[in-house]
Amino acid sequence: MTTAPTNPPVTERRTQAERSEAMQQKLIAATLDCLVSEGYMGLTIAKITAQAGVSRGAPLHHFSTKDALVEAAARELVSRLSRKLVGAFSRSQQAADPVEAFLFAVWEDIFTAQEGVMLAELTYASRREPELEAIVKRLWTRIYLVVGRVAARYVRSSRPDIPPERVLFLTQWLMRGMAQDVPLGAPPELFRAYLRLWRTTALEAANPEQGMSSG
Repeated sequence: MTTAPTNPPVTERRTQAERSEAMQQKLIAATLDCLVSEGYMGLTIAKITAQAGVSRGAPLHHFSTKDALVEAAARELVSRLSRKLVGAFSRSQQAADPVEAFLFAVWEDIFTAQEGVMLAELTYASRREPELEAIVKRLWTRIYLVVGRVAARYVRSSRPDIPPERVLFLTQWLMRGMAQDVPLGAPPELFRAYLRLWRTTALEAANPEQGMSSG
């Protein structure tokens, strides 16, 4: 008994543009990973390509300079932060205390997560690197625009003199400062206690119990 030959599965070939986009995303992801593992001062093309598992010449075909690659990585970081910020708002709505849940989510998912490390590395290093300084300024401009849009959509204030976006700006400044002390070894509950204190002082001025919504 003979069986009819089966045709091999048809695989779609990616276009050159698709392959280029995939390589760019791989290099961007590797750049962000290296920021966490090596810090900005240890960020080299050799380490990025090793992390990405590509040849050392690969970045030259997709990014004109290292700064161009870092700029692209900064834009990807903003996208990640935006998704996490919106996700924190959405998840917090199911909690008994949505404001406290939101604060804890932002603290744990952003400022003490890899994205927080990436952001801190770029920000600190920009003080001594003129080219990076320009990139980081654009990075923070994008972040503040995202925060403003999120505040306008999700947060309502009962105080016209306290715009919701300013409450969020103050919150991220607080968390950025707190994050610097995490490596010193303080217990996680200490940070949560201070976030609760923030929640019951400045944040209650915006009447968040009645103001936060996912719509």
